[in-house]
This record gives sequence, C-alpha cells and structure tokens, in this order.
Amino acid sequence: PDPKQEMPRYYPSMDQVSRAVTGMGPQRHAVQNAGKADEEIKRMEATIAYDRQEYLPRDPARRRALMVAFPNGTKDIEGVQKIVGHFKDAVRYWEPRNEPNFGASGAGFVKDELTAFHAAVKAVDPALKVMGPGTVSIGPQLQGWLHDFFRAGGGQYIDVFSFHIYNGINGDLQLGRWAMDGLQAILSRYGYADIEKWQTEQGYFAAVYGSYQPRLQGRWTMLEMMLFEQYGIPKEHNHLWYDVSHGFWDFPTWWENDDGGYNPAAPLMRVMSEELYGTTFARAFDFGKDGNKLYLGSLFSGKERNVAAFMNAGCGKPQITLRVTGGGGALRTVSAFGVEGEVPVADGVARLVVPDLPVYVELAAGQAVEVEPIVWGKNLARQPGRSAAASGSGAHPADKNIPNPINKLFNGVYENWYWSQRPDGQPWMDDTQGFPAWVEVRLPAPATVARVVIFACVPWQWQSTLVDHELQYDKDGQWVTLDFITEPLKTFGVYSPPTRTSVDSYFSDRSIFEHAFAPVTTAKLRVLVHNTTFGGGATALVPEAGGQTGPQQVMLREIEVYGPPPV
Repeated sequence: PDPKQEMPRYYPSMDQVSRAVTGMGPQRHAVQNAGKADEEIKRMEATIAYDRQEYLPRDPARRRALMVAFPNGTKDIEGVQKIVGHFKDAVRYWEPRNEPNFGASGAGFVKDELTAFHAAVKAVDPALKVMGPGTVSIGPQLQGWLHDFFRAGGGQYIDVFSFHIYNGINGDLQLGRWAMDGLQAILSRYGYADIEKWQTEQGYFAAVYGSYQPRLQGRWTMLEMMLFEQYGIPKEHNHLWYDVSHGFWDFPTWWENDDGGYNPAAPLMRVMSEELYGTTFARAFDFGKDGNKLYLGSLFSGKERNVAAFMNAGCGKPQITLRVTGGGGALRTVSAFGVEGEVPVADGVARLVVPDLPVYVELAAGQAVEVEPIVWGKNLARQPGRSAAASGSGAHPADKNIPNPINKLFNGVYENWYWSQRPDGQPWMDDTQGFPAWVEVRLPAPATVARVVIFACVPWQWQSTLVDHELQYDKDGQWVTLDFITEPLKTFGVYSPPTRTSVDSYFSDRSIFEHAFAPVTTAKLRVLVHNTTFGGGATALVPEAGGQTGPQQVMLREIEVYGPPPV
C-alpha cells in the first residue's frame, strides 16, 4: 500500500497493516447493521481488499482465510444475503450474532437466528462456511448453554465451531487444558469431534488499567497460541482482540498504543510467524508425567524446514534435556523476540534453557530432537495419613463463607477459580496477618525427600503468587532451610502517557517453584513465606494505580513432595 495513505478503518480498533506484517491472525470484519447493506459493503470494501492482497497469500503452508461477523445480529436476512453475496469470492467464513449466550438460550438462538442465517449463507454458495455459536467462553458456566445448543440441533447449522476464550486460560496451562479438553468432550458427545474450530474474540492486558504489565500480555498470549496449536487451532484461526487503543478503557487489551508503539503481542507474533513460516503443527512433545505440568512444546514441519517450539508454564527459567540425532554438534535457537543463538550438542544430548516465552529450535537438515521425560516418582504428599497445618486460623481471609480446607493443597486439582467460578473453586488461602507466614506438610512417617514443588497461583485479581520464601525440613525438632527463592519485584512508579498508566511492572509472573536438593529424611516440611504479591500486583504500587489486585496473603494450589529420582 501507499505509505502516505492511511489504511481506512471502519472499526476504530482495526489495524490491517499491523495484522498483515505480524501474521497475527484473521481480522474479524464486522457488519454493524445488516439492514443498511449498501453502506456496510462500501465501508468494508477497502479493508477486505487489503486483506486479500496482504494477508491471504503470505504463507504457502498455513492456509489463511477471511471472516465476517454480524455482532449485532442477523434479523435482516435480506441484508445479510446481499452482503454475503457481494463478498463471497473473498470471504469464506461467516459468523452470526456476537456472544448469543447473553439474551438467548442455546435452543432459542438456533431457532430464532442461526437456522435462517445458515440458510441465507448457503443460498449464496453452499461452499461458504457458517461459524458459531461464538459464546463468551467455554468453561462450566457456559457448558449448559452449549449442551442446549447442540440438543436443539445447532451442530447441523455450523461448519465451524467458534468460541471466545475469556477466563479460559489466563496464563495458566492447567486451566487452558481443562477448557480445551472440556470443549472437545462436548463436541465429541454430539458427533462433532473433528469439526473445524476458531477462536473469534479474546485479548489480554498490557495496560492493566493504571498499571503497565507487559509481561502478562506477552506470556499469556504466547501460552494460548502454543496451546491452541495442539488442539487444532492454528494462529490463523485465532482472533486477538483488539488491535489499537481506541478509547475503550473498560477493557484495554490492544497491542498498539495511541502513539503507535507496540505492546508485546505484536513483536512476539511477528517472530512466531517468521519461525513457523512454511510449517504446520506436526505433534506435541511429551515432557513426561511431571514435566507436562511445567512445559509445553510442539514440532512444526514443512517441505523445507522443521522447527521445535518450547516454553515453560511459569516455573522460572529452567532447562530441559533434548536427545538429538543428526545435524552436527549444535542446535540453532531463536528467542521469542528474534535473538539467534546456539546450544551445543554433546554425545547426542543438548541442555536447552526454556523461558516463559517460546524458544524456537530451527532443526538442520536431517536433525531431530526428542524431549527426555521428567518423572519424579510417587508424590508423598498424596499418601494416606498425610496432614497439614498453617500459621493462620484456617478461615478464608477475603470471605469467611468460602470453603477453605487445607487439604486442597494435596488433592491434585490445582484449583483456579476461573474454571468453575464457584466459591469452592478458590485455591487455598491463608489468613495470617503479616509475614512471615508458614504452611507445614506432615508425612505419616519419616521419609527420604529430595524434591518439593509448590504450585502458587498465576497472579491475577485476587490470585497471588510467592515473592520470597524458604523451604525447610524438620531435623531433630529444629527447622533447617533446604532452599529459598526470591523473585525480583521489578515494579516502578513511572507515568506513561500512551498507556495512561502510573506504574511499570515487569514482575516475572512466576507461579511454580521447584526445589531440588540432596536427599534428607524427615516427617515434616515447611514453606516459610516472607512476601507475596498483592494478588495480581507485584507490590502495593499496583493496587494504588488501579491494577487488578487482591489481598497480600499466601495463596497456594498444591504442594508436592518427592523422594530421590527414580532409577
């Protein structure tokens, strides 16, 4: 396009150029009023033409397609059909009302809107694809609606299952797997296990209202992208919302600010698009029973290149072991922001540092990698007779009516309120006022212990993580420190006009803490906590700035205890 001519935007959050340059994913072209078809067609012409030229043809392996949605509804079927007919050669995917779960039952949406919309689209061209139902999320709070939708025959009126993923991942690998496995179970139940899937509206914050927390947007976005590829949703079927800051400060999830500067989603997606160019998802790597809690990774294959991508799920910056065959004595790596490097290979083994953003391994011709599985053995904290204690009273500090049994720490569930959104879905929280606070694990008998893994919460709103803690064991009635971890707070009072924020926070967002040490024999272990976040804020500056925060209390999901590694 002519650089002197600004790309017209019929919706103020759109930036076609940025989407094309980053390969970020499809634009959701939107019809605001189907009753004014001629006006809508004129308004959409330039942006759809641009996408045809600059977005569709850019990757020969990753099939791209355009979509149009009717977020305000499709009651004017004559207008719908006119718009579909006009753009049918360019746009193959058509989605009806936005989030119909607000204001209609699943069956009501099928009967009153979807059936007629499907007929109108197919009348233009039976090969066009109807998407739906585009619910606001897919967790338990929406699953009843989805069952109602499918029982009413909704599946026969869609070619593509579309959904939004609000509160379905939130930077938490376990939550994301619950959401996607739950969705797949519903689709399978009604005979649609293999239906094409698109995510058509969702975004994460960089400007968390008054606090700028760019690591959150970067890590959460890339975790979603990596996870979705494993569930059959490539980035070309995943619509991140919104593009540009446009004054809607109720939900500031864009990646381009008022001054034209970019938040992390844009450069991260640009590098991902470069690294995955010419390849498609081939398979997920298996990190083993315990490693799959900490990492995810996938192999992407194409005619001319193969790329492995890895990231951790919030456990610091640890290493994985790769078994390497072929290709010489090194692995070529590229960081999430495009920095090139090499990892030596010795005797067919490479040690790869895996951060909480993707690291890409560009495999040389004839080179292949496999992950060495991580298996810690039996979790001693799950055995009968185990008990626990804490420095607090046992009551939930934010709401005494929330069930707060300490055995949540050992039930293997990894609670996250955003899954069920019920009081009993809250992780365990201690009500000790001030620090230090402590949580004690009591085994039924002395045992040899060599590893303890603490699962705190992904810091967001109420949910907090650990900042400074020690792991201790009981030795002849005295507490002896085995290990300690302190996460740098990296939070500063800085006013940034483009994001309208008064705090910059680059806190790591870490929520999983693995302690490995020389074996000791003990019947008691203690987590001694010296500091936590304020829910989703690293320090008191974040709640003062209006960020998404909560009480400064110990909040944990699980504590796991293991002996020496299995032989």
